[in-house]
Amino acid sequence: MPPVTDWQDVADGVWVRRYDPFDVNVTVVAGSDGVLLVDTRTTLREASELREHLRELPIGEVTHLAFTHAHLDHCLGAGAFPGVAIWGTTGCRTSLQRHGVDQRERWLDWLPEEEGPHLRASPIIPPDHTVRDRARLALGGREVELLHLGRGHTDHDLVVHVPDVEVAVVGDLLEVGAPPQFHDAYPFQWPATLSGVTALDVEVVVPGHGPVTDLGAVTEQEAQLAQLASLCREVLGGVRTRESAIGASPFPRETTEVALTRASETG
Repeated sequence: MPPVTDWQDVADGVWVRRYDPFDVNVTVVAGSDGVLLVDTRTTLREASELREHLRELPIGEVTHLAFTHAHLDHCLGAGAFPGVAIWGTTGCRTSLQRHGVDQRERWLDWLPEEEGPHLRASPIIPPDHTVRDRARLALGGREVELLHLGRGHTDHDLVVHVPDVEVAVVGDLLEVGAPPQFHDAYPFQWPATLSGVTALDVEVVVPGHGPVTDLGAVTEQEAQLAQLASLCREVLGGVRTRESAIGASPFPRETTEVALTRASETG
């Protein structure tokens, strides 16, 4: 599929491009002695297209990859960058090792049949450099922070912070243009994790999907997630019915139903 956008120059040495399917973002952060690519799309075929598009930028070869999390629309294209160091949280590595194959099988049911061969041909490659809470990556004249701020969309979300140009790449901790997804989420902890993003005090925020935005969108979604967490507590405490919570939720019915289920599972 054609990209949703061309490369967007969002800050000095930082570019973002949106791709279908899923309107997923990939981000490039360049220094004088290294290039970081954040997320790699869904298959080897898609990532090979991405490699060609990287030639449009005034950068050298990619020297580092980072996965915002282990969902395959963000990381299954890594095989198109052999020999490149891959960064992710410890939980991301564990998730791909334990569940990557099963996740890929589920995706075979979700995507059009013609995508099956491309999914099967795409290896699951866990990060070989892991972040527990915080790591620093030197790119030459630029230092990037890799942060695990807490549980949210998953138990292992990575935030890529580029402090010299006030940019944060937050993956699916923030969803723009669609409701957040809760299938692997932690509804009670997600608001506090987004609060950690706000504390970075950046000007540019790159979500996992949808257009580049700012901290206003983070603050808005944090408030919505806090409202939903409160509703979940009331349902689990017997103060409110499930149907009442769905009616009061800031998110659509299906999203809220999944969140209520995850809240009961994760406490």
